[in-house]
Amino acid sequence: MTTAGAPKTRHRLLRNRDFQLLVWGQGLSALGTGAAALTLPLLVLAETGSPLRVGLVEAVWTGAVAVACLAAGTLADRFDRRALMLWCEYGRVAVSAAFAAAVALGHTTLPVLFGAGVLLGLLTAPFSTAGLASLPKLVPADRLAAALAVTRVRGQLAALLGPLAGGALFAVGRSLPFWLNAASFLVSAATVHALRTPLDAAERAEPRWWAAFRDGVRFLWRDQVLRRLTLIASAQAFAVDGIALTVVVVSREHGTSGLTIGLLYDCWAAGALAGALLAPRLVDRVPYRTVLLASGAVCSLVVPPMALSAAPAALAPLLAVCATAVAASGSVMTYAQVVRTPDTLQGRVHSGIALLLLAAPPLGSALAGLLLERLPDAVPYLAFGGLLLLLTLATSQMPPTSTVSPRPA
Repeated sequence: MTTAGAPKTRHRLLRNRDFQLLVWGQGLSALGTGAAALTLPLLVLAETGSPLRVGLVEAVWTGAVAVACLAAGTLADRFDRRALMLWCEYGRVAVSAAFAAAVALGHTTLPVLFGAGVLLGLLTAPFSTAGLASLPKLVPADRLAAALAVTRVRGQLAALLGPLAGGALFAVGRSLPFWLNAASFLVSAATVHALRTPLDAAERAEPRWWAAFRDGVRFLWRDQVLRRLTLIASAQAFAVDGIALTVVVVSREHGTSGLTIGLLYDCWAAGALAGALLAPRLVDRVPYRTVLLASGAVCSLVVPPMALSAAPAALAPLLAVCATAVAASGSVMTYAQVVRTPDTLQGRVHSGIALLLLAAPPLGSALAGLLLERLPDAVPYLAFGGLLLLLTLATSQMPPTSTVSPRPA
């Protein structure tokens, strides 16, 4: 993106009504999700006192989204994407409100926690898949990089406010963050309802689910750039989710308040926002291997020192730096996915990538909970930091490549 073209890009995107509706709706939805994501481990820890159960609940909530990705891409490429997003949001409103009521009434048993996570996961995956697949319908091809940057920046702004709101509300009442989550889904549904642009694929996916899903996975595997990016991002997600859970549990065990933990999440979100702002300057200029190497090296250097102190002042800058690196590499991944995938396969390729990316975090959460249950607090930080170092070394063995570019027709 040139400097001269940037104002024109911003001007066009700001005047794009449907793009703005989609971005703001998803941003508000992300705010509510961020509030719930922070308070869920706090809630389980307060109810059970078991880090292992915290890890299991986190694994179920994230794992349900991963499982739902098996069908989400086919749904997004076969049916009207706007209608699909609308019904998913209405469903998430109902489930979130029911879960908030259960928390308020003190009925937060493990079956309730698991059931809510499964239902939300089944609804979240199709919504996210259809939303990303719709983006090329809303903006021209030469504005995709800028549009993706805008969505990430506004999403990170929501993530910045969400944990802070969640921590503050949790201190007042345990159910309040989950009521906020339900309200955010309701507002998001209203923005989807107001969309005017036809969003369904130019050519519908075939009705046989497995054959349609297989087409997307086959395309993903045969595209060398997407395959490499996806495998590396999946391993990174495994480590990052384990680190995030470790921060919450260890901080809570050292007496850190929910509000302060929310501020720690905000430090992560601020770093991710910086990475999202940096990403547009990287995707067109820097080889993706270089971005991945730099991201992995930074994370492997800042994670082990987190074991030295549970003080928020010590953790905050380390989390922010790690988040900047992760967000920058993640932005390259998303941009590559959108520009290299044909419109008729957008949903299924996104679904295949999301399946791999979301299958890893539950395992990271479960491993973190297991380590925290049986070993000293420092062990998870050192283990995940070591994994990130190994991932960086593996990335260094990849052949040098050019910047991410659209797939040849």
